[in-house]
Amino acid sequence: MKKPALSEWILLVSALLFVAKAHAVNPDLRVDGYARETPPGAPMSAAYLSLHNTGAKDLLLEAVELSGSQDGGADLHTTERSEGVSRMRPLKQVAIAAGQQLQMAPGGIHLMIHGLRLRAGELLPLRLVFNDGSSLEVQVPVVGQGTAEKEHHHHHG
Repeated sequence: MKKPALSEWILLVSALLFVAKAHAVNPDLRVDGYARETPPGAPMSAAYLSLHNTGAKDLLLEAVELSGSQDGGADLHTTERSEGVSRMRPLKQVAIAAGQQLQMAPGGIHLMIHGLRLRAGELLPLRLVFNDGSSLEVQVPVVGQGTAEKEHHHHHG
């Protein structure tokens, strides 16, 4: 039987390290949040997260995905106000400094949820993806349109 060449071992170890990094979990983040139920006739809804970076390194949130076998998607957005008019703009990434908290809110940074009808009482599973390859699975409750944001509770996945 032929022994694997050194280059084959290096390639195998490199591939395993890449897979391990791609599936790393970010333990330095505490998450709270909620999503709004999809309004009747609307194609999308919004979710708002509070992200507290408890680690010593800055984090860069690059994507939010619907986890599991969900249809649709989630995109980072911000609302900007200019000359009395509010406009939404997509964000490529959001920084969360070490020891700091990012508070998403209506009229500011938020997640646009599209292609999925959210109903009050459900849990929305999300996967937060960071620039270092780490990720974090969370579940946020879906609340009714008239529910005050202080009534929500967080769920870690």
